[in-house]
Amino acid sequence: MYYYNYHENLIDDYLFPFRQLDLGNIWHEKNGVWHGIWQRRGNSNIFDARWTKPFSSDSVTAVMEVQINGNQVRVRRTNSSDGNNCYLTGTISLDGRTVIGNYNCNHGSGHWEATIHHSSQIPQLGNYWIQEAGRWRGVWQRRGNSNIFDARWTMSGTTESVTAVLEMFLTGNNVHIIRRYSSDGNDCYMTGTIAQGGRSVSGTSQCNHGGGNWNATIYY
Repeated sequence: MYYYNYHENLIDDYLFPFRQLDLGNIWHEKNGVWHGIWQRRGNSNIFDARWTKPFSSDSVTAVMEVQINGNQVRVRRTNSSDGNNCYLTGTISLDGRTVIGNYNCNHGSGHWEATIHHSSQIPQLGNYWIQEAGRWRGVWQRRGNSNIFDARWTMSGTTESVTAVLEMFLTGNNVHIIRRYSSDGNDCYMTGTIAQGGRSVSGTSQCNHGGGNWNATIYY
């Protein structure tokens, strides 16, 4: 297997006569337990990326240079905050929405996949969510236009409350939520499906202590 050498200039017009196609605006990417959001810089082929993983405060940032030729994609990951620069290759689906491929890094290699979103396709997170899980009722308040929410739950019939920070990742109508910094120490990983119309969500959660079903309503 060939491993990319960063001292070689593989992104070269002679070797790879790329033509730029529609790169979308945001890529939602996953490799192993890591979830990444790649935000495009204007109309360039440069993306600013950030990865997080469930049940952890760890995060990694990097700069991604994306090149597409037909349905083939090649990506250089540089300036990685963990020092682990990479070279990624993949194949784009016929509808231009998903990418599946492999990566080789300074430290390790493996499989990756991503969903490409365009401005008109990016699901809306709304302004706040009202969430229900058993006797708990939560209010999740979005921080500006980010994917970060400040959440507070109260239990019916009591004065008990819990706070946490939520980080959301959307892929189509599926949502992945990482709950961190929980005041009760019970961090969680939540998944859900947004119903047609974009208002109601239902899913399941897995926490340090327990888990179960949950549902929410999105308000704009």
